[in-house]
Amino acid sequence: MAEEKKTPVAGAKNPFAKEKLPDARITWIQSYPRSGNAWVRAFLYTYMAEKDTIDLQAMGRAFSHDSSAFIFERLMREEVSKLKPADIGEKRTEFLLRACRSSKNDLVMRSHLLQTDWGGQPTFLPHFSRAAIVIVRDPRDIAISTAADMEIPVDAVIANMAQPQFALLSKGTTPQPIGSWTRNVLSWLSRPSMPRLFVRYEDLIENPRKEFMRIIAFMNLRLDFGQLDKALEATTFEKLAKAEKEDGFGGAHSAEKPFFRSGQVGQWRDGGLSLGQIQSVEQACAQAMVVFGYEPETVRVLSADEAEAAHLAQEAEGAKDEVVIEDGDGETGEA
Repeated sequence: MAEEKKTPVAGAKNPFAKEKLPDARITWIQSYPRSGNAWVRAFLYTYMAEKDTIDLQAMGRAFSHDSSAFIFERLMREEVSKLKPADIGEKRTEFLLRACRSSKNDLVMRSHLLQTDWGGQPTFLPHFSRAAIVIVRDPRDIAISTAADMEIPVDAVIANMAQPQFALLSKGTTPQPIGSWTRNVLSWLSRPSMPRLFVRYEDLIENPRKEFMRIIAFMNLRLDFGQLDKALEATTFEKLAKAEKEDGFGGAHSAEKPFFRSGQVGQWRDGGLSLGQIQSVEQACAQAMVVFGYEPETVRVLSADEAEAAHLAQEAEGAKDEVVIEDGDGETGEA
């Protein structure tokens, strides 16, 4: 009998072969939307490129967005409009690996995604991640800033910020599963897929020199005090707003609706939110707010010891009212 001739299956891969990972990795500038991400990227671009003025357009090209539909389609050779959100989640790892392979040097990328599983794949993996700078902002101020930016009611923003499964759907981007504010920020705290540096927006406002020096040290960049001063001066809020007005920033923004709107801390205290709105934000976000040093005004958060004591007290109280059925000595029957 003639010997059967076997031919290899086209595209077959050895499942036990280890795929060579790219040398380039991504340093993430991560935040919930409207938390100061653009400011941090503006400073880092000006510092790393050794500029003395800010160029927002050049920054956008140098530090790309992980949810850019244009970049996804260019690297994956697929149209975003023909894919379901779960398909994009499934392909995200390969997309980011291709982004790393296409670069000779490490990348800096912006993201708003929470750390989760999307389409059966983790949204962030050490295969392509160097580290993450996680910017956190008071959710009460985020609600005001987002409402102004998206031109929607504050109450609608607060409702979205409380949805664990919330996703951003914006023109020119792939879907962005950001979740609730609480789920987002805690996912970066509890899921250690890479080294992370947490930076509060309020601390950046209070002492930008100190906080940006922390970021420079974390990224292992050479410290140049002269360039540090130039970058700080070039990226004040007033300079960023002026640069946006002159050169634009982001397709959805205009002179009438600028991206760099206010940048102030504590707007919620100055009439930006009603008492009911403050309560709604704090009820949804209180636990995570306390973790990051934000004091709720309308909600009391129990400490771990207090919560345990309350739990034990409830159990003891419940035991008092427990119905105990004991076997009797006599027989019972129907008359």
